[in-house]
Amino acid sequence: MDKQRNLFVGIIAFVLLSCVGWYFMYFSELNNSLERMSDSYNQLKSEKSKYSQIKNKFPSIEKEWIGLKEELTTLINKIPTDAQFDNVTKMLFGLMEKNKLTIDNFNPSLAPLDEKQIVVPETQETLIVEKYPIDVELRGNFIDFGNFLDQLAFTNYYLTISNIQISQNPIAEGEQKISFISYIYTKNSSTSAGLIQNNQGYASASSNATNTSSSTNASAELTDEEIIVEAIQNTGASSIADIVKVIKYFKEKTGKEIDQNLAITLLQKKLKNI
Repeated sequence: MDKQRNLFVGIIAFVLLSCVGWYFMYFSELNNSLERMSDSYNQLKSEKSKYSQIKNKFPSIEKEWIGLKEELTTLINKIPTDAQFDNVTKMLFGLMEKNKLTIDNFNPSLAPLDEKQIVVPETQETLIVEKYPIDVELRGNFIDFGNFLDQLAFTNYYLTISNIQISQNPIAEGEQKISFISYIYTKNSSTSAGLIQNNQGYASASSNATNTSSSTNASAELTDEEIIVEAIQNTGASSIADIVKVIKYFKEKTGKEIDQNLAITLLQKKLKNI
């Protein structure tokens, strides 16, 4: 009887030990795996929520992108080509005169201050945009200058103004002396620019051999003042804004930089005699 009881107790103890061993060896590992799966599920659920929020933002992002693309296209359309440079300077000069501002100095630069490449979103065309500064000195009152700035924002060309300085004119009471730098931006296609440069290089290479000596001799016989007067006559300069044409003519004629103060003085003298 004792043997049977001991055998029964032994069997029960073995079963209990087997169950405990099974729990720790199998069920505990299964429980850990379930916890890892639960953590992964919660992480995926959180990421899904983030992606859903991003997806909901797509319409607003797309709308903002379209708006920026339209603004860039409008801006590109307002940037004049190289050939329209003179038209922009005349427009700027005329706008100042229209607002009863007395122009003491209007000095456009022929050398670009900066150059950038931009890509047109619609056509993927690469454009070269150059930035030309114009030094301007005026006399007038705040109201007329404010009207000038207001009208400048609605022109067909893209221009910017910086370094505005205003001081009281000691000679005329109620009149201000105003100076600023206006920037004109011009554009041309990188492809067409390359063709133009190649053609110009070929033309200059073929013509320099025959024309350099004769043009140098002719220019050497004339003083700078005489060449400037000749430039004013040949370009048909009829306003201070045409000083750009005079400067270009002088540089092409002599190959050197012009004395811009002398050119402006001679042009103003010619305009007074008209």
